[in-house]
Amino acid sequence: MSAIKIYLIRHGETAWNKESRIQGREDVPLCAEGLDQAKSVAESFMNVPLAAVVTSPLSRALTTAEMIGKTVNAPVYPEEDLTERDFGSVSGKVVDIFNPERYADDLEPLDDVAARALNVLRRYAETLKADFAAVSHGGTINAVLRAVSKGEIGSGKTRLINAGINVLKLEDGELRVLGYNLKSPGEI
Repeated sequence: MSAIKIYLIRHGETAWNKESRIQGREDVPLCAEGLDQAKSVAESFMNVPLAAVVTSPLSRALTTAEMIGKTVNAPVYPEEDLTERDFGSVSGKVVDIFNPERYADDLEPLDDVAARALNVLRRYAETLKADFAAVSHGGTINAVLRAVSKGEIGSGKTRLINAGINVLKLEDGELRVLGYNLKSPGEI
């Protein structure tokens, strides 16, 4: 299999993002700025061939994914395992996003978050055998970046921008990070 690029995209902004409130699995929609960000990130893919767009089913990610899919004429596939990390009892609260475990012990383990998301990404890479996008959430994407970079970036270290693009390359079964917090796929 030749090298495949996976564009991991964080959804556009929500009102809770503005308030620094942990959204977790709450289905908070995009705000006006988030819709503009989703449109902008979609347009940045206008000349990038994508075989598909896989997405968390939560509306903030799904709306972002649908805009990308429409722009590049690619099918959109919701995948439950791309849903945000379950933040348990801190969901909906304003806490230090870099250390939410300090406030509760009922959070989904980071390794579990990364494992479920990476399973989806590898499955689509194997099925599509072509570049694709995956729209998800800050906690989930950071867990993936942490796992792939072996802790160099990601959870506890990296604040991901809304509608930011993070690029993974899968080659010979190995994943590596090509870039993160990009505003355009052309930045790599």
